[in-house]
Amino acid sequence: MRIQAAVYCMRISVHIVAVALATVIPHLARAQASRPILAVFAHPDDERVIGPLLSKLAREGRETHLVIATDGSKGVRDFAHIPAGPELAAARTKEAQCAANRLGVRRLHILGLPDGGLASFEVLGKLRAGLAAIIDSLRPAAIITFGPEGGTGHPDHRLVGDVTTQIVQSDARYANIDLLYASLPTERLRTAPPASPTVNGMAEALLTVRVPFEERDLAAGREEFACHRTQYAPAEMDAVNKYLAHAWNGTVWLRPWNGTLHDPGIFRL
Repeated sequence: MRIQAAVYCMRISVHIVAVALATVIPHLARAQASRPILAVFAHPDDERVIGPLLSKLAREGRETHLVIATDGSKGVRDFAHIPAGPELAAARTKEAQCAANRLGVRRLHILGLPDGGLASFEVLGKLRAGLAAIIDSLRPAAIITFGPEGGTGHPDHRLVGDVTTQIVQSDARYANIDLLYASLPTERLRTAPPASPTVNGMAEALLTVRVPFEERDLAAGREEFACHRTQYAPAEMDAVNKYLAHAWNGTVWLRPWNGTLHDPGIFRL
């Protein structure tokens, strides 16, 4: 009798735990889905690599934020007739806001650090402090940034991705944030039409988070890219759009920094 009673009690306990988990897990999933998505990049126009994803998320009601670390003040192009310095920085801030608006971003955060000048102890400290303050205020469900290849390989790209990664890895408070690296599959880049600049891709097998988007998100990405008139002539924009469309093939490609996600359905509402 005692054994039967013990078994009965164990079954009751298992049932109670199962009921509790059935109640808690959906709640946790909803809580995760209610937290914003944060994209962190170096320059105005870097968001282009995930433009369709930001459009899709905003269209589906997800709160998105975009951080641009530098002021873009050294991105001089002869056709724009704007010298390096404050005037160019102001123009690129307007372009970044135009792009964020087109993608439905809730808020654009510009840290205003020196373009091409992140690689000093002082500036890296400011970058880390600025990013940490935004992360602490938003408590995002996920952060998307550059991986070690840094997109085009620009030093600013690599440093922003590195510092973002350091912040997430350094403190247990951020353990429930999914950190993802945005990239493009090397295999598809090999057959992409020519464009400048080109992107350093990642092996397709590593890009395990693949978020499909619709034609209207692709169009939104083209429209946000068109905001960056100081950086690309129309023919250059057209070439980059074709290059990216081929590489995406209807999907934004991401890699979790540690290979897994806390919430596999993080980009589904």
